[in-house]
Amino acid sequence: MKTELLETVKRILITEGDPCGIGPEIFIHSLFLLRKISKIRPIVYFHSGKFPLPKEFVSISSSSEVLKKGLFAVVHDSLSKKEISSLKSGRPSDLSGKSALASLLLSIEFQKEGGGDLITLPLSKEWVIASGVSAFRGHTEFLAEAYGTKTFMLMSGNDLQVLPLTTHIPLVKVPEFLKEIDLKSLANSILSCEKINLQKPIAFLGLNPHAGEGGKVGKEEEEILVPMIRFLKRKGLKVEGPLSADSVFDESARKKFGLHLACYHDQGLIPFKMWEGKKGVNLTLGLPFIRVSPDHGTAFDIAGKGLADSTSFVECLNRILQYS
Repeated sequence: MKTELLETVKRILITEGDPCGIGPEIFIHSLFLLRKISKIRPIVYFHSGKFPLPKEFVSISSSSEVLKKGLFAVVHDSLSKKEISSLKSGRPSDLSGKSALASLLLSIEFQKEGGGDLITLPLSKEWVIASGVSAFRGHTEFLAEAYGTKTFMLMSGNDLQVLPLTTHIPLVKVPEFLKEIDLKSLANSILSCEKINLQKPIAFLGLNPHAGEGGKVGKEEEEILVPMIRFLKRKGLKVEGPLSADSVFDESARKKFGLHLACYHDQGLIPFKMWEGKKGVNLTLGLPFIRVSPDHGTAFDIAGKGLADSTSFVECLNRILQYS
């Protein structure tokens, strides 16, 4: 009965990310909004325990302790007290990477037990890997494995919706990974996303300069992308392309297209971040709940200096409230 009740009020689960990055700062900077939301929905924060929280946070250790509303905090037990005390803002290590992954794992455990939506604050793939998890590729991929589903990264802003078809892989492997995409899952994820305006066409970006120039600058468009586009069209999506990537992010294109499908990470994220700035968020498609994160990284260079900007995190909270 309690689990059913918690599903009704939809918990908001938030991970600290790397404790040596700006995650803890932007969380505390947003305390006013967190307090306001906690009056109608429970908020659960998973963290290392390095930084003290205000007294209204109730310390818990199990999912069943979460009530209908309020602020709750869960400290993972992956680090010793000595290791926690050694963590320093702006100085990441294998221990901070271990802590970030521990918070994520604990949030997944709570989500599976009692439901809820998830906001993940930034972690560093480099330092998670350094902690001993050599196969870690990022939140999106890790969550896909944890829930046994196909996931897709949607960079979502006010004007742009950009979905990179491949994420954290070397450029040389992009064509190989494009061939392995589950197109049925991709189509279903796009069709079910409320943020994508399907009344507008979808821009499918070419992999090569000028979308291959009819095969003169690469064969990937004809051999890989065109069959993908045909499949998506058969699923009812209005896809145009392959289009030259250097001409689909100007003002007219932003207004014309409801979604941009980029072949690789930087092809889509560079124009997205330049245009949307701090208002953009990273939304994971394909999960049975909402998962969103700020569209920036750990920013170790400014961590602990009072320079962190919580705008994107606040936007994440707003998205959770909007979609739930």
